[in-house]
Amino acid sequence: MRAVRRSGFTMVELLLAVGLFSLLLVALLKLVDTALTIWERTDEQRELGEIAGAVLELFAEDVQALEGGARGDLLADWALFDLDADGVNGMPRPRLRLVRHVGAAGLARLGARTPGTDLETFERARVEVAWLLLPSEGRGAEGLSGRLVRGERLADDSSSLSFLAPAFLGAGGKPVPGATVDVASGVLWFEPWFASQTSVLHDGWSLGDDLDDCAASWDAWTRARTDDELTVLNRPAAGMPVAKDVPILPRRVRLVLELERTQDLRRRTTLAAEIGPEAASFPVRDAARLPEAGRFILVGDEWMLVQAVSGERVTVARGQRGTRPLLHPAGALVHHGHRFEREIPVDLVREDWDL
Repeated sequence: MRAVRRSGFTMVELLLAVGLFSLLLVALLKLVDTALTIWERTDEQRELGEIAGAVLELFAEDVQALEGGARGDLLADWALFDLDADGVNGMPRPRLRLVRHVGAAGLARLGARTPGTDLETFERARVEVAWLLLPSEGRGAEGLSGRLVRGERLADDSSSLSFLAPAFLGAGGKPVPGATVDVASGVLWFEPWFASQTSVLHDGWSLGDDLDDCAASWDAWTRARTDDELTVLNRPAAGMPVAKDVPILPRRVRLVLELERTQDLRRRTTLAAEIGPEAASFPVRDAARLPEAGRFILVGDEWMLVQAVSGERVTVARGQRGTRPLLHPAGALVHHGHRFEREIPVDLVREDWDL
């Protein structure tokens, strides 16, 4: 009897086909995941770039219009806030108040906010502006980010409290209710630096006590309105002369803004163990979620500078940005934001300080 030949696949061929199909499926899924990750990061950068661009442009407009006459002023200092609710103030945040001049459009905008105000009674278009980084209303991890607020008022309006008056900021460092409006939320860091007439900038901005360094605070009338015993960030610029008939303005201002969205918290790593104030390196649960060396991270009320990452261990410089080394529990979230910078020149009335 002749054997009947049957067509079909052998078991080995089926196993090879299934294996090849699995490899192709894994490669396809990996490709889709990579594409989605790239799309998500691009969308994230676009969203944060739009927010940061609007903030930086508004801030630059205020600085470039600084009033340099006898009625002008610029006061920038730092206040301490207890962001992790441990009863100890440890997180410095800036408060900046200034006097600027405005055009007809800006004056009309302010007049629209104060019905009944006779704008013709104001001899010059001058406004006071306040920028403050305040703690968010939330608690826990979300509360560590801040909300950036801005206020403006007619400088000669006797019916409202001046932003430069001591009473404008209460005991908690916050402004009187209704004086400001929110500009941006999710702000991890907001840092204005000021270059004096002697600051050297061609090698990069440097904060310090020497004449060629920059300052993180400014008092245009040299009235000792910044408290340098509160935080080192309130130290005045080196070699500041005493203001006479006009305020002393900085040569340039650099603003650093770091943003972190609420949805970004899902992609942040946590501490794998408790760390003490003296620890220079420590383990994290997922080091791939850390920023690269040279970037800052925030744990609790303490800023740290990433120096190196090896395996699941990170080496840092502790107590950065005016904070101090603290004890942090295991599981604490490691925050970091997207950084944006802008340098703003200031039009000075005089090219010297009568030094």
